[in-house]
Amino acid sequence: LYFWAAGIKGETAGGAEVDVGFDTLLDNLNMTFMGALEAKRGPWSLLADVVYLNVGANDAGTVPVPVQPGAVAQVDVGASVKSRGWVVSLIGAYNVLATPQASIDVLAGARYMELSLGFDLGLAASGLSVAKSLAAMETSWDGVVGVKGRVNLSDRWYLPYYVDVGTGQSDLTWQAFGGVGYSFDWGDVSLVYRKIAWELDSDSKLDNIDYSGPVLSATWRF
Repeated sequence: LYFWAAGIKGETAGGAEVDVGFDTLLDNLNMTFMGALEAKRGPWSLLADVVYLNVGANDAGTVPVPVQPGAVAQVDVGASVKSRGWVVSLIGAYNVLATPQASIDVLAGARYMELSLGFDLGLAASGLSVAKSLAAMETSWDGVVGVKGRVNLSDRWYLPYYVDVGTGQSDLTWQAFGGVGYSFDWGDVSLVYRKIAWELDSDSKLDNIDYSGPVLSATWRF
């Protein structure tokens, strides 16, 4: 299980920038789940990694709007923003190097990304009201290839790493992380910096999107 303090950055097809920091996500978090399961047999391994994030914010107030010289109308404004995202990776790997100093696995698999954005705006004044809703959803299945492994600094300390790149429904997707870990008898604790990015095709409402930030994880072996 891990905790990914990720921020979201991107750009819409129209050129508008998306930049949501982790502190904003945490303040408006509805639900999240982050975890991975890896099964090994000899040099082969299978890995499933799941990230789910659901955030939303609501606000309302009254805004004075000048309508003519000396006259001001009070407009009631209400707005809500919702975002839900999935990132699911299904990976198969084969170990090509295993020494006391380091290990290297080559990997191949698929990654699924789903991101939905919703915006609702309501305006009311003098008995009249206007409501506007905007929604966008992007999904992408992509094949990926890459490498992962670790460099052992001692019997306990090590440096984990992972890199993949691929394409499919997106023009390009890639993921990378690296950091430091410590091994216990029951498992490992690690701290890494992780980034996943997508370059989407010209028909998408989003031009690009990425999640990035530090990851604190605890791994149990059984």
